[in-house]
Amino acid sequence: MNTDGSAPTQPKQNHACPLCGGPNGCAVAQSGSFDVPCWCREQKIDPAVLARIPAAQRNLSCICERCARGVPDKQG
Repeated sequence: MNTDGSAPTQPKQNHACPLCGGPNGCAVAQSGSFDVPCWCREQKIDPAVLARIPAAQRNLSCICERCARGVPDKQG
């Protein structure tokens, strides 16, 4: 979502997970198109996981599948 509340017209080309810093595996970011399948479209993500994303990094890149499943990162 853009800062004005509208949906983005182009995917952001960010490939790092904002929670663990690892590759997020986002097919949309890698292809530059919303018209490709991605693992996240089938993944139910707990709102508590999304709440862990630092405010300054929200809506800038996807989290990785591991973090989406709620698996703690190795940093903590």
